[in-house]
Amino acid sequence: MTGEEARQRTVEGELALAQECLREARYALEGGFFRLTRSRAYYACFHAATAVFLARHRSYRRHTGLLAAVDADLVKTGVIPKACSTALRRLYQSRLRSDYGDVSPVSEVDAAQAVADAEEILKLLIPLASC
Repeated sequence: MTGEEARQRTVEGELALAQECLREARYALEGGFFRLTRSRAYYACFHAATAVFLARHRSYRRHTGLLAAVDADLVKTGVIPKACSTALRRLYQSRLRSDYGDVSPVSEVDAAQAVADAEEILKLLIPLASC
């Protein structure tokens, strides 16, 4: 397998993980696991964004680096709307709160919004990973 084939396989794997995480978020929402819903919704977007940049021969070690690249390379160039980045950052912050310390309950409304945001973000990002 060539390096290019390996990279393409990794991109495809990240896209598959994005879809899987979105399914997990929906499943968690249906089951009433609202904190988990927010986390899985963010990771769906994280894997989709990772695939986009891997397809462009770039990778990031930190979530914040990936988010900055989304702004610099996708939003500022007009590839995706600013609202997509805003939703992605909101998901990132909610994932941090859910996973690291905020013990207050997560509402079903907030969890459902996380899934809706992730669905919209994936609609924009997944086609970009094929470029």
